Amino acid sequence: MEKKRLYYIDNLRVATIMLVILIHLAVTYSCIGIWFYNEARPLGFFNHIFFSFFQSFVQGFSMGMLFFVAGYFTPPAYDRKSPARFISDRFRRLGLPALFFLLVITPLMIAGVGGSNLWKSEVTSFPEFYRQYLQSAGIQLLGVGPMWFALALFIFCVIYALGQLILRRRSAPYSGKGILTTENPMFLIVIIAVAAFSLRLFFPIGSVFWGMQLGFFSQYIIMFIAGIVACRTNCFASMTPATGRRWLAAGLILGLVGWLILKCFTATYDFSTLTIKPVSTGNRITGGFSWPAAYYALWESFVAVAMTMGLIGLFRDKLNFSNGLTQKLSAGAFAVYMFHPPIVVAVTMMMTNLDMLPVFKWALAGLISIPLCFLVAYYILLRIPLLNKIL
Repeated sequence: MEKKRLYYIDNLRVATIMLVILIHLAVTYSCIGIWFYNEARPLGFFNHIFFSFFQSFVQGFSMGMLFFVAGYFTPPAYDRKSPARFISDRFRRLGLPALFFLLVITPLMIAGVGGSNLWKSEVTSFPEFYRQYLQSAGIQLLGVGPMWFALALFIFCVIYALGQLILRRRSAPYSGKGILTTENPMFLIVIIAVAAFSLRLFFPIGSVFWGMQLGFFSQYIIMFIAGIVACRTNCFASMTPATGRRWLAAGLILGLVGWLILKCFTATYDFSTLTIKPVSTGNRITGGFSWPAAYYALWESFVAVAMTMGLIGLFRDKLNFSNGLTQKLSAGAFAVYMFHPPIVVAVTMMMTNLDMLPVFKWALAGLISIPLCFLVAYYILLRIPLLNKIL
């Protein structure tokens, strides 16, 4: 029997994609991370604190939550189709958009920006620039842009389909027994943390391959698998409202406190001059055999699980509805995710000469970019023939 549509998941996806836009705007103004256009200005103490926490916190749960939700809907999607049809559909909805972004959107953006931190070229013709783009090692860093998520999800889905095909079985029937208890999420947090710490011994944060931050993939893989398990045990329906509220509060409060503790031990604060400096290279959180790396892996894993549970509970209990506006937002969500980079880059470049504190500039750019992205997606992109077939 076909499941009733979960409107709160549609609304959660939309909210998460809005966060993705905000985090890319934060990278623009903080220069913490890789993006197509960065506005390098002195941040100052409070701007640094805000951006570093916001980016760390949102990065900590947003993409893992999307992989969890994608995993939740993978078994029923596979069961409705043949393995070949399932893979071909996923290639059309995930693989083709990633290729389009790699081969069309990224080079046009870089050419429009006039170069970037990764591509510095003196050529004057676009064909020559395009040839250099395809041959550049930098294509592996920014080429697929945010569509690394679609590329990774396509790979995960292919592996799932092949596994099911080899085992010659369909997904297990829904048991009605939930896994979102107090004990199981703690176990999931530890598993993700240990895997993240171990992976970052070899691929520290910042190791990028075809746009994919390898140091975060232990979380993504495990959350995708957890989503599959959650589907089979019907955990979305079984989680109590109180459980969701507790995990959301824990994610927000302990997430902030835990991050401040980490900053206190891995950076030196000078409140007389309002500056912040790293303590030493031995206290790197990005990877390696050190306690800051282990602490950060545990903090990030806790935030990922707690916020995923908390936000799913919040949206299920308070935002499980559909109307004309939410339907339009949901319909254009993937198009927004795919096409927001050129829109965000255009908005921020037009605001270059605006003299404001970076955090205020970020907020203003967000107020402009988010509605603009959804308007362009729904009223323009979804109405372009052929393109609307993959959006």
